[in-house]
Amino acid sequence: MRLSTLPVTIRTAAVAATAGIGLLATAACGPTGSSAAPAAGTPSQVSPTSASSPSTAPSAGPAKPSAAPAKPSQSTPSGAKRPTVHPAGDAEGAMRELSRLQKTGWFNPNRIEYSDDAVTALKQFTRWLNKGFVAPNGAWTAAGEAAVDRANNGGPAL
Repeated sequence: MRLSTLPVTIRTAAVAATAGIGLLATAACGPTGSSAAPAAGTPSQVSPTSASSPSTAPSAGPAKPSAAPAKPSQSTPSGAKRPTVHPAGDAEGAMRELSRLQKTGWFNPNRIEYSDDAVTALKQFTRWLNKGFVAPNGAWTAAGEAAVDRANNGGPAL
């Protein structure tokens, strides 16, 4: 049976399990595959997930700390301050920004499926945050869930 013919929840679980096994293998073998060396980077690259299944992919290199702290720009109905997203045109800068946003809790690839490409994922996050689709915990808001349902049923893409 092809993976694309399975229901979304089963496909998501399969992707999450595959990514988790890869992450464990990378951590156990180290970056060269010969010994368990401490990892220099942090998981900051996004991977496909859904709102209900956790999964992250290891980063391609060490994450550098962001020079600019998160600045609140707007308040959400729950009272949490929306982060300011600093656009990045390169993959390394996008990974740093996503890592910073992940530390604030707003960007959570375990709750929302983002692109594997860090630059694209940062653009997705920014677009969805500006539309009010991302909750302070990194999950979909009610408006975001409704938009996903519409997109899954032939409506406009997110």
